[in-house]
Amino acid sequence: MTQSQSSIRFGTDGWRALIAETFTFENVRTVGQALADELIAAQQAGRGVAIGYDTRFLSGRFAEALAGVLGANHIPVLLSDAFCPTPLLSFAVRERGLAAGIMVTASHNPWHYNGIKFKSEWGGPFMPEQTRAVESRLFRTAVRRDEALARKLVEPTDFFAPYARHIGDYFDWTRITASPLRLVCDAMHGAGCGFLRRLLPPGWGESRFIGIGQNPHPLFANRLPEPILVNLGALAAAVPAHGADLGLATDGDADRFGVLDHQGRFVELHDLMPLFFRHLVTSRGWPGDVVRTTSMAATIDRMAAAAGRRVIEVPVGFKHVAEEMLRQEILIGGEESGGFGYHGHLPERDGLFSCLMTLELLAASGATLAELVQQLRREYGPFAYGRIDHPYAPEILHKNMQTLRQEPPGRIGRFKVASINPVDGIKFYFDEGSWMLLRLSDTEPLGRIYAGSERQDKVQQLLEEGKNLLTQPPPR
Repeated sequence: MTQSQSSIRFGTDGWRALIAETFTFENVRTVGQALADELIAAQQAGRGVAIGYDTRFLSGRFAEALAGVLGANHIPVLLSDAFCPTPLLSFAVRERGLAAGIMVTASHNPWHYNGIKFKSEWGGPFMPEQTRAVESRLFRTAVRRDEALARKLVEPTDFFAPYARHIGDYFDWTRITASPLRLVCDAMHGAGCGFLRRLLPPGWGESRFIGIGQNPHPLFANRLPEPILVNLGALAAAVPAHGADLGLATDGDADRFGVLDHQGRFVELHDLMPLFFRHLVTSRGWPGDVVRTTSMAATIDRMAAAAGRRVIEVPVGFKHVAEEMLRQEILIGGEESGGFGYHGHLPERDGLFSCLMTLELLAASGATLAELVQQLRREYGPFAYGRIDHPYAPEILHKNMQTLRQEPPGRIGRFKVASINPVDGIKFYFDEGSWMLLRLSDTEPLGRIYAGSERQDKVQQLLEEGKNLLTQPPPR
């Protein structure tokens, strides 16, 4: 296997790699040929493929290269006529009955990465077996090039209108429009630039919608396009400065979101998921259970149990959430990193949709986000959370993770281990109610440490203990 072959590796959510080092036009075309070969073998090529791209360096050119390869293989292509959010691409695949979708994006990774996400015919991420099928075809066929044929089969397309019509039928726009809510929205210079404003009713003038980070930028204005508190300083300052009711942010390809309350404080997704669940149950009365990744807190479990609904716990990665949403009736599914999917929409995370769900929640409740979270915590007890993404030598991370899974400790610092969940990495539950999850990134040399407890000082202790466990040699 050549260096190029070994370096095209699909992880939890597609293939991501450094631009110009591994993410090259040659390798991108190779991936396009592998997908073409798989669609042809499955006799699905005639249904066509949609291709979208984000605002990263050369994303549009990479998308054109993919379209050229697919067109040269006699596969019709709908190519986005401009950058677009991932959820719009996913919706187009399902709404138009296409065989697959390709999104050129590295999502929330740093600017010097780019990547490819595959989307299934049902409008969500490829399942592992679909990805493996494409991977198995890498470098088996020479990349086909036929510019004349590709020009005939590649159609520039705007994916916005069908998605907007669907959004228009889903939310309670009468209530939303009547509310006096003021928003500050940060697209983080990514693929969400301008789209949330376009989805809001015409009556939302500049006095009620303040946009920041709404101009596309290939370097994301030198910040990480992940909507977590450390990256949202400008939004945290703008919300109280404008007297706004909430701040909304979307990540690099707008499939994840983050929310700040009226004081510019970050609202944990562990709190938003149960608030959304309760809102959907009370406002729509829909059936359905809940699916969450193992990185989420158990608040939603207790709320769902009280409502007579089940909670299914799955490994981190939205494809696992989507798999359950396809298998059974799910009201809401989500992961702690800001990716939620909803009944009646897509089995796919959608940051724009989640921002609108936040807006409807506030319009319906008449309360502030801070008040809703305080009420939630009065019902279910205090909660604090933290996460560290710690860069370290991959060989040490993998070795220590293997040791932890084979010989898990009975005590970590002053915390006594009560039980262990190995569904993804290793998750420790402690006898006093705290928890810690350790897992490794599929796309970067990172150890990820998550911790939840009733106090922030305990969270910080657990994060440090987790970092030590992943990076230091185990005691002999």
